[in-house]
Amino acid sequence: MFGKKKKIDSKIRFQNSRFKNRLSRARTYKRQIRVRPSGRGEIFLSKIGLGSWFSRFATLLVFIFLIYLVFIPNIFFVKRVIVNTTQTADKPAIQALTDSYLSKRLPWPQKNLILLSKKGLSDFLLKNDQKILKVSGINKKFPSTLVIAITPRVDQFLIQTASSTNFSVANDGLVTGEVFADASGTLPGNLTLVKLDNSDGLIIGHKVFSQSQTDFLNQLQQQLPGIVKLPINYYGLDSLNTPDLTVYFKGGFKIMISLNADTAATLNHLSLLFSQFSAADAQKLYYVDMRFGDNGYVCDKGTACVQSVILPNNNASGTPVN
Repeated sequence: MFGKKKKIDSKIRFQNSRFKNRLSRARTYKRQIRVRPSGRGEIFLSKIGLGSWFSRFATLLVFIFLIYLVFIPNIFFVKRVIVNTTQTADKPAIQALTDSYLSKRLPWPQKNLILLSKKGLSDFLLKNDQKILKVSGINKKFPSTLVIAITPRVDQFLIQTASSTNFSVANDGLVTGEVFADASGTLPGNLTLVKLDNSDGLIIGHKVFSQSQTDFLNQLQQQLPGIVKLPINYYGLDSLNTPDLTVYFKGGFKIMISLNADTAATLNHLSLLFSQFSAADAQKLYYVDMRFGDNGYVCDKGTACVQSVILPNNNASGTPVN
Protein backbone atom coordinates (compact mmCIF):
# COMPACT_ATOMS: atom_id res chain seq x y z
CA MET A 1 0.00 0.00 0.00
CA PHE A 2 1.06 3.52 -0.77
CA GLY A 3 1.54 5.84 2.15
CA LYS A 4 -0.50 8.99 2.44
CA LYS A 5 1.26 12.21 1.44
CA LYS A 6 2.02 14.31 4.50
CA LYS A 7 0.11 17.56 4.48
CA ILE A 8 2.27 20.69 4.95
CA ASP A 9 1.20 23.08 7.66
CA SER A 10 -0.29 26.23 6.08
CA LYS A 11 1.76 28.46 8.38
CA ILE A 12 4.96 26.87 7.11
CA ARG A 13 3.78 27.04 3.44
CA PHE A 14 2.96 30.75 3.68
CA GLN A 15 6.42 31.46 5.12
CA ASN A 16 8.13 29.77 2.13
CA SER A 17 10.25 32.26 0.15
CA ARG A 18 9.11 30.97 -3.23
CA PHE A 19 5.48 31.43 -2.28
CA LYS A 20 6.18 34.92 -1.00
CA ASN A 21 7.91 35.88 -4.28
CA ARG A 22 5.00 34.65 -6.40
CA LEU A 23 2.54 36.46 -4.18
CA SER A 24 4.56 39.67 -4.44
CA ARG A 25 4.68 39.46 -8.26
CA ALA A 26 0.95 38.85 -8.37
CA ARG A 27 0.27 41.91 -6.23
CA THR A 28 2.45 44.19 -8.35
CA TYR A 29 1.32 42.78 -11.78
CA LYS A 30 0.11 45.37 -14.26
CA ARG A 31 -1.43 44.58 -17.64
CA GLN A 32 0.37 46.01 -20.63
CA ILE A 33 -1.53 48.87 -22.11
CA ARG A 34 -2.30 48.18 -25.80
CA VAL A 35 -1.37 51.14 -27.93
CA ARG A 36 -4.38 52.06 -30.00
CA PRO A 37 -3.71 53.12 -33.61
CA SER A 38 -3.86 56.83 -34.22
CA GLY A 39 -4.59 58.49 -37.50
CA ARG A 40 -6.79 57.28 -40.36
CA GLY A 41 -4.02 55.32 -42.03
CA GLU A 42 -3.09 53.38 -38.88
CA ILE A 43 -6.73 52.64 -38.11
CA PHE A 44 -7.36 51.40 -41.66
CA LEU A 45 -4.28 49.14 -41.64
CA SER A 46 -5.32 47.73 -38.29
CA LYS A 47 -8.82 46.92 -39.55
CA ILE A 48 -7.49 44.95 -42.56
CA GLY A 49 -5.08 42.96 -40.44
CA LEU A 50 -1.92 44.98 -41.14
CA GLY A 51 -1.49 46.48 -37.72
CA SER A 52 1.97 44.93 -37.13
CA TRP A 53 5.19 45.57 -39.04
CA PHE A 54 5.61 41.85 -39.68
CA SER A 55 2.22 41.56 -41.42
CA ARG A 56 2.99 44.66 -43.50
CA PHE A 57 6.34 43.28 -44.60
CA ALA A 58 4.86 39.88 -45.51
CA THR A 59 2.08 41.56 -47.52
CA LEU A 60 4.64 43.71 -49.33
CA LEU A 61 6.60 40.62 -50.34
CA VAL A 62 3.44 38.96 -51.70
CA PHE A 63 2.54 42.15 -53.61
CA ILE A 64 6.01 42.35 -55.19
CA PHE A 65 5.75 38.68 -56.21
CA LEU A 66 2.37 39.28 -57.87
CA ILE A 67 3.73 42.27 -59.77
CA TYR A 68 6.58 40.10 -61.01
CA LEU A 69 4.22 37.27 -61.96
CA VAL A 70 1.85 39.58 -63.86
CA PHE A 71 3.99 42.29 -65.45
CA ILE A 72 7.60 41.09 -65.57
CA PRO A 73 8.44 38.53 -68.32
CA ASN A 74 8.61 35.10 -66.74
CA ILE A 75 7.92 31.43 -67.52
CA PHE A 76 4.18 32.14 -68.01
CA PHE A 77 4.67 34.70 -70.78
CA VAL A 78 3.72 33.42 -74.26
CA LYS A 79 6.83 32.38 -76.15
CA ARG A 80 5.25 30.22 -78.86
CA VAL A 81 2.02 30.61 -80.87
CA ILE A 82 0.74 27.70 -83.00
CA VAL A 83 -1.93 28.51 -85.62
CA ASN A 84 -3.90 25.55 -87.00
CA THR A 85 -5.78 26.28 -90.24
CA THR A 86 -6.31 24.59 -93.60
CA GLN A 87 -5.30 27.80 -95.38
CA THR A 88 -1.56 27.92 -94.75
CA ALA A 89 -1.24 31.18 -96.69
CA ASP A 90 -3.33 32.92 -94.00
CA LYS A 91 -1.06 31.88 -91.10
CA PRO A 92 1.37 34.87 -91.23
CA ALA A 93 -1.51 37.39 -91.06
CA ILE A 94 -3.14 35.53 -88.15
CA GLN A 95 0.21 35.31 -86.38
CA ALA A 96 0.78 39.05 -86.81
CA LEU A 97 -2.68 39.88 -85.45
CA THR A 98 -2.12 37.59 -82.47
CA ASP A 99 1.22 39.24 -81.70
CA SER A 100 -0.49 42.62 -81.88
CA TYR A 101 -3.11 41.52 -79.35
CA LEU A 102 -0.51 39.97 -77.04
CA SER A 103 1.41 43.24 -76.96
CA LYS A 104 -1.42 44.87 -74.95
CA ARG A 105 -0.17 45.69 -71.46
CA LEU A 106 -3.10 47.49 -69.84
CA PRO A 107 -5.20 46.83 -67.90
CA TRP A 108 -3.88 43.25 -67.96
CA PRO A 109 -0.85 42.14 -69.96
CA GLN A 110 -2.34 39.67 -72.45
CA LYS A 111 1.04 38.07 -73.13
CA ASN A 112 0.79 36.50 -69.69
CA LEU A 113 -0.76 33.09 -70.37
CA ILE A 114 -2.51 33.09 -66.99
CA LEU A 115 -4.31 36.40 -67.65
CA LEU A 116 -4.87 35.97 -71.41
CA SER A 117 -8.55 36.41 -72.36
CA LYS A 118 -9.59 33.74 -74.86
CA LYS A 119 -12.78 35.59 -75.77
CA GLY A 120 -10.93 38.87 -76.16
CA LEU A 121 -8.39 37.31 -78.54
CA SER A 122 -11.13 35.51 -80.49
CA ASP A 123 -13.18 38.71 -80.94
CA PHE A 124 -10.05 40.64 -81.96
CA LEU A 125 -9.13 38.13 -84.67
CA LEU A 126 -12.68 37.97 -86.08
CA LYS A 127 -12.97 41.76 -86.15
CA ASN A 128 -9.67 42.38 -87.91
CA ASP A 129 -9.39 39.50 -90.38
CA GLN A 130 -12.26 38.87 -92.82
CA LYS A 131 -10.64 35.61 -93.92
CA ILE A 132 -11.40 34.05 -90.54
CA LEU A 133 -14.85 32.44 -90.45
CA LYS A 134 -14.61 31.13 -86.89
CA VAL A 135 -12.07 30.75 -84.11
CA SER A 136 -12.69 27.06 -83.39
CA GLY A 137 -10.62 26.97 -80.23
CA ILE A 138 -7.89 28.64 -78.18
CA ASN A 139 -5.88 26.38 -75.89
CA LYS A 140 -3.31 27.42 -73.30
CA LYS A 141 -0.47 24.93 -72.96
CA PHE A 142 1.46 25.92 -69.88
CA PRO A 143 3.90 27.28 -69.24
CA SER A 144 4.26 29.37 -72.44
CA THR A 145 2.51 27.94 -75.55
CA LEU A 146 -0.71 29.20 -77.16
CA VAL A 147 -2.59 27.07 -79.74
CA ILE A 148 -5.22 28.74 -81.98
CA ALA A 149 -7.54 26.70 -84.24
CA ILE A 150 -9.05 28.65 -87.14
CA THR A 151 -11.92 27.79 -89.49
CA PRO A 152 -11.15 29.90 -92.58
CA ARG A 153 -13.63 31.83 -94.70
CA VAL A 154 -13.05 30.64 -98.26
CA ASP A 155 -14.74 31.53 -101.54
CA GLN A 156 -17.14 28.75 -102.50
CA PHE A 157 -19.77 30.22 -104.85
CA LEU A 158 -19.77 32.44 -107.91
CA ILE A 159 -22.97 34.46 -108.41
CA GLN A 160 -23.54 35.66 -111.97
CA THR A 161 -26.18 38.36 -112.36
CA ALA A 162 -28.34 39.05 -115.39
CA SER A 163 -26.00 41.91 -116.29
CA SER A 164 -23.06 39.42 -116.41
CA THR A 165 -21.47 40.86 -113.29
CA ASN A 166 -19.83 38.18 -111.17
CA PHE A 167 -19.34 38.07 -107.40
CA SER A 168 -17.54 35.59 -105.17
CA VAL A 169 -19.42 34.31 -102.12
CA ALA A 170 -17.76 32.62 -99.16
CA ASN A 171 -18.74 29.42 -97.36
CA ASP A 172 -20.90 31.39 -94.91
CA GLY A 173 -22.85 33.30 -97.61
CA LEU A 174 -20.82 36.52 -97.40
CA VAL A 175 -20.10 38.42 -100.64
CA THR A 176 -16.32 38.80 -100.64
CA GLY A 177 -15.66 40.66 -103.91
CA GLU A 178 -16.24 41.08 -107.63
CA VAL A 179 -14.78 38.44 -109.93
CA PHE A 180 -13.44 39.19 -113.41
CA ALA A 181 -12.79 36.76 -116.22
CA ASP A 182 -9.22 36.20 -117.35
CA ALA A 183 -7.82 37.16 -120.77
CA SER A 184 -9.50 34.15 -122.36
CA GLY A 185 -12.87 35.04 -120.81
CA THR A 186 -12.76 32.16 -118.33
CA LEU A 187 -14.12 32.46 -114.81
CA PRO A 188 -12.70 30.50 -111.83
CA GLY A 189 -13.72 26.87 -112.26
CA ASN A 190 -13.33 25.92 -108.59
CA LEU A 191 -16.42 27.91 -107.51
CA THR A 192 -20.00 26.64 -107.61
CA LEU A 193 -21.89 28.70 -110.21
CA VAL A 194 -25.21 30.32 -109.22
CA LYS A 195 -26.98 32.30 -111.97
CA LEU A 196 -29.28 35.10 -110.86
CA ASP A 197 -32.09 35.95 -113.28
CA ASN A 198 -32.12 39.63 -112.38
CA SER A 199 -29.63 42.31 -111.44
CA ASP A 200 -30.24 42.37 -107.69
CA GLY A 201 -27.76 44.67 -105.98
CA LEU A 202 -25.14 42.48 -104.34
CA ILE A 203 -23.05 44.40 -101.82
CA ILE A 204 -19.55 43.30 -100.91
CA GLY A 205 -19.38 42.52 -97.21
CA HIS A 206 -23.09 41.64 -96.97
CA LYS A 207 -24.60 38.17 -96.84
CA VAL A 208 -26.74 36.79 -99.67
CA PHE A 209 -27.27 33.34 -98.11
CA SER A 210 -27.89 32.37 -94.52
CA GLN A 211 -25.67 29.71 -92.97
CA SER A 212 -28.47 27.15 -93.27
CA GLN A 213 -28.93 27.95 -96.98
CA THR A 214 -25.19 27.68 -97.55
CA ASP A 215 -25.14 24.30 -95.81
CA PHE A 216 -28.14 23.25 -97.94
CA LEU A 217 -26.29 24.12 -101.16
CA ASN A 218 -23.22 22.23 -99.96
CA GLN A 219 -25.30 19.12 -99.26
CA LEU A 220 -26.88 19.33 -102.72
CA GLN A 221 -23.46 19.71 -104.33
CA GLN A 222 -22.15 16.64 -102.51
CA GLN A 223 -25.11 14.26 -102.81
CA LEU A 224 -27.27 15.16 -105.82
CA PRO A 225 -24.83 13.94 -108.53
CA GLY A 226 -24.79 10.51 -106.90
CA ILE A 227 -28.60 10.38 -106.64
CA VAL A 228 -29.35 11.62 -110.18
CA LYS A 229 -26.27 10.00 -111.77
CA LEU A 230 -25.53 13.25 -113.59
CA PRO A 231 -23.02 16.07 -112.89
CA ILE A 232 -24.42 19.45 -111.81
CA ASN A 233 -23.96 22.24 -114.35
CA TYR A 234 -25.08 25.25 -112.29
CA TYR A 235 -27.80 26.58 -109.93
CA GLY A 236 -30.46 29.12 -110.89
CA LEU A 237 -32.33 31.71 -108.80
CA ASP A 238 -35.07 34.05 -109.99
CA SER A 239 -34.24 36.48 -107.20
CA LEU A 240 -32.41 36.65 -103.88
CA ASN A 241 -35.81 37.30 -102.29
CA THR A 242 -37.28 33.93 -103.27
CA PRO A 243 -36.23 30.51 -101.93
CA ASP A 244 -37.02 28.76 -105.23
CA LEU A 245 -33.85 27.14 -106.53
CA THR A 246 -33.37 25.27 -109.78
CA VAL A 247 -30.53 22.78 -110.13
CA TYR A 248 -29.42 22.39 -113.76
CA PHE A 249 -27.65 19.15 -114.73
CA LYS A 250 -25.64 18.45 -117.82
CA GLY A 251 -27.93 16.97 -120.45
CA GLY A 252 -30.79 19.43 -119.91
CA PHE A 253 -32.41 17.81 -116.83
CA LYS A 254 -33.30 20.01 -113.84
CA ILE A 255 -34.70 19.80 -110.31
CA MET A 256 -36.67 22.56 -108.57
CA ILE A 257 -36.16 22.78 -104.80
CA SER A 258 -36.89 25.28 -102.03
CA LEU A 259 -33.83 26.66 -100.25
CA ASN A 260 -35.82 26.68 -97.02
CA ALA A 261 -36.73 22.98 -97.19
CA ASP A 262 -35.40 20.36 -94.81
CA THR A 263 -32.16 19.16 -96.37
CA ALA A 264 -32.19 15.56 -95.15
CA ALA A 265 -35.88 15.04 -95.97
CA THR A 266 -35.55 16.52 -99.48
CA LEU A 267 -32.51 14.42 -100.36
CA ASN A 268 -34.16 11.32 -98.91
CA HIS A 269 -37.31 11.86 -101.02
CA LEU A 270 -35.21 12.38 -104.15
CA SER A 271 -33.21 9.24 -103.41
CA LEU A 272 -36.41 7.17 -103.03
CA LEU A 273 -37.87 8.76 -106.17
CA PHE A 274 -34.88 8.03 -108.40
CA SER A 275 -34.54 4.51 -107.03
CA GLN A 276 -37.90 3.76 -108.77
CA PHE A 277 -36.63 4.83 -112.20
CA SER A 278 -34.86 2.56 -114.61
CA ALA A 279 -31.97 3.96 -116.67
CA ALA A 280 -34.32 4.37 -119.65
CA ASP A 281 -36.92 6.20 -117.52
CA ALA A 282 -34.28 8.52 -116.10
CA GLN A 283 -33.18 9.55 -119.60
CA LYS A 284 -36.75 10.63 -120.44
CA LEU A 285 -36.99 13.02 -117.49
CA TYR A 286 -37.17 16.74 -118.15
CA TYR A 287 -37.61 17.99 -114.60
CA VAL A 288 -38.57 17.02 -111.05
CA ASP A 289 -40.29 19.62 -108.86
CA MET A 290 -39.79 19.13 -105.09
CA ARG A 291 -41.15 22.47 -103.88
CA PHE A 292 -44.55 21.23 -102.72
CA GLY A 293 -44.17 19.50 -99.38
CA ASP A 294 -43.67 15.74 -99.51
CA ASN A 295 -44.87 15.49 -103.13
CA GLY A 296 -42.56 15.32 -106.11
CA TYR A 297 -43.81 16.33 -109.56
CA VAL A 298 -42.20 14.64 -112.54
CA CYS A 299 -42.26 15.80 -116.16
CA ASP A 300 -40.95 13.75 -119.09
CA LYS A 301 -39.41 15.13 -122.24
CA GLY A 302 -41.83 15.68 -125.11
CA THR A 303 -44.92 15.87 -122.87
CA ALA A 304 -47.30 18.79 -122.40
CA CYS A 305 -45.77 19.82 -119.10
CA VAL A 306 -42.54 20.71 -120.86
CA GLN A 307 -44.33 23.74 -122.29
CA SER A 308 -45.79 24.76 -118.89
CA VAL A 309 -44.31 27.57 -116.84
CA ILE A 310 -43.97 26.38 -113.25
CA LEU A 311 -44.61 29.27 -110.87
CA PRO A 312 -44.57 29.13 -107.06
CA ASN A 313 -48.38 29.52 -106.86
CA ASN A 314 -49.24 27.22 -109.81
CA ASN A 315 -49.50 23.45 -109.84
CA ALA A 316 -47.19 21.56 -112.14
CA SER A 317 -48.91 19.76 -115.00
CA GLY A 318 -46.66 16.75 -114.64
CA THR A 319 -47.26 13.54 -112.72
CA PRO A 320 -47.18 13.78 -108.91
CA VAL A 321 -45.04 11.20 -107.15
CA ASN A 322 -45.43 10.72 -103.41
